[in-house]
Amino acid sequence: MLYNYAALAFFIAFGLLIPASYLLLARLLRNEEQGNPVKNAPYESAEASLGTERGITHEYLSYFMLSLPFEMVLVMLFFWSSAYRAMPISVSTDMMALVAIAAAFALFGYKLASGGNGR
Repeated sequence: MLYNYAALAFFIAFGLLIPASYLLLARLLRNEEQGNPVKNAPYESAEASLGTERGITHEYLSYFMLSLPFEMVLVMLFFWSSAYRAMPISVSTDMMALVAIAAAFALFGYKLASGGNGR
């Protein structure tokens, strides 16, 4: 029993030591000088940025919100289809309801992603 706790402690220590050693090594090897301010400008173009930044997280959030539930629904359908003959009919009804709800969310998400105009 003590061996299991020792192995777990070693695994946790090893799991923390590896990333910490990489961070320490990166800190020791990095270049401390500031460099060329023109080269460090946004996009490395030496021109001032125009306008505001575009929120890329908001642009693709609707696609992420659509893909994640569908991945879960597909996994559930995979397991359901592998054993559907042994399950009662109520489970099959629930799975079909889940697919219908996912399809409704897909239509809503498509409208949300396309800006409401359907294109």
